[in-house]
Amino acid sequence: MKKSVFYILAIFMAPCASMAANDARGINPADNLTKIELLPQLRAVDDSSVSSLTLKFDRAIRKVFGVNAELPLVRYSGYGHAENGIGDLTLRGRAQHTWGRHTLIGATEFILPTATEDTLGVQQYTFDPILGYVYSFGHNIFGALVAKQFISLHNTAPDFAPDMNQGQYRILLGYASNNGWWVLADPQVWVNYESGRQEFLAEIELGTMLNKTTGAWIRAGHRLGGNWERADWTILMGIRFMKF
Repeated sequence: MKKSVFYILAIFMAPCASMAANDARGINPADNLTKIELLPQLRAVDDSSVSSLTLKFDRAIRKVFGVNAELPLVRYSGYGHAENGIGDLTLRGRAQHTWGRHTLIGATEFILPTATEDTLGVQQYTFDPILGYVYSFGHNIFGALVAKQFISLHNTAPDFAPDMNQGQYRILLGYASNNGWWVLADPQVWVNYESGRQEFLAEIELGTMLNKTTGAWIRAGHRLGGNWERADWTILMGIRFMKF
């Protein structure tokens, strides 16, 4: 699996490197940009997998506020069963304040259970507060701490899915080069407060700017341990179209 991920990264980055001629944009969580993203993803656990294609629209407002929406098309396959359809709609609003090298970000997210099949969504309305802190070490390097809580407001299928009370805690460390490529490390801890279980995982992202307003990347993640198994590994690719 590790060799396969390496080959995919090499194939993806090789043709793009020669086209990168601009500063990387949209990588730092403190970047407040209007953009559209297309996000294909594959996530596997045991003998099942979930593949999705998410359309994400993000609107920056006065460089301080922002709103975005995400809607995926999802396919679940596992244990002799497969389903296709629309996933859950995610809506988010945010505000941020920057002083010197520091940026503080607060956001509120809601997940709406719009999935057309039980296996394609969480079957509940959730309220997800987010708090982030970003520190710029210079023009090219940044670090960030991000905490997110998933709280169930109303469960539409309690017999199928338990109420959500989960936390996601991340440490981001990124390098964005002057000629348009970037690398991002993203170790994470997930905590299920309903069951008391935890999961530890790490993701790494490599990307490049194709021109001044378009970036493309690939991200790979692997489960490191814990007594909660959400996914064994994930692969996500993305392309970002930004307003200049």
